[in-house]
Amino acid sequence: MTRLRRFIAPIALLTASIGLTGAFVAPSALAATEHSVSVPYDQNWVFRSTKLNRCVFIDVSGSISGQWRYAYTNGDTDDVVWTSIKLNNPTITAEGWPISGAGCDSTRSWSMKADLSQGWYQSSCNLTVSVAASFPWSVSATPGISCDTKRVGHRSTTEGPSTSALHQYNSGAPISFSQVLAKTSAGGVGFRGLIGVTAHTSSASDTVHHTVDVTLNR
Repeated sequence: MTRLRRFIAPIALLTASIGLTGAFVAPSALAATEHSVSVPYDQNWVFRSTKLNRCVFIDVSGSISGQWRYAYTNGDTDDVVWTSIKLNNPTITAEGWPISGAGCDSTRSWSMKADLSQGWYQSSCNLTVSVAASFPWSVSATPGISCDTKRVGHRSTTEGPSTSALHQYNSGAPISFSQVLAKTSAGGVGFRGLIGVTAHTSSASDTVHHTVDVTLNR
């Protein structure tokens, strides 16, 4: 009977400890728990073309989202699995402004025709890309990006001419990326978009490229 009491006491103590610190979560439950993350981006810049004697204001916006969970069921939190990674609502806006002195006149506009393009990929080119049904995107080699053909989601359109802002709208999630195992110490999974805008006048054209970096992290 004395031995039985010796075993009961630690069990009672453990139960009391769990009651004080919160519910115990089994390692397998920890690994099964999915966490959703969405990282927005919104960047803009001005392209001042001395070739065209024109300015172009460019804005890009959207988000990258994904779900992560711990990779193993033994309580190890050093590795996570990212799934359901998607590019959401990637939009390009371009508006023509006249040059004014050493700058640009944002209060006026010129009738601009423009080619708008964007190519998105995982920064180290490790993840494959797939295009959602009904979206006019392609998975192909993209000038300026050294990834393999299946690792870049790309779209190009021609808009205008118009004195109003030109847009490449992409409502929804046009592309998704394959899942990946990542170290928690690596600081997340990085993605990059290469944005291209070619502005046209009646007699000439000029092109600018810009990169956008987005990191999914816990």
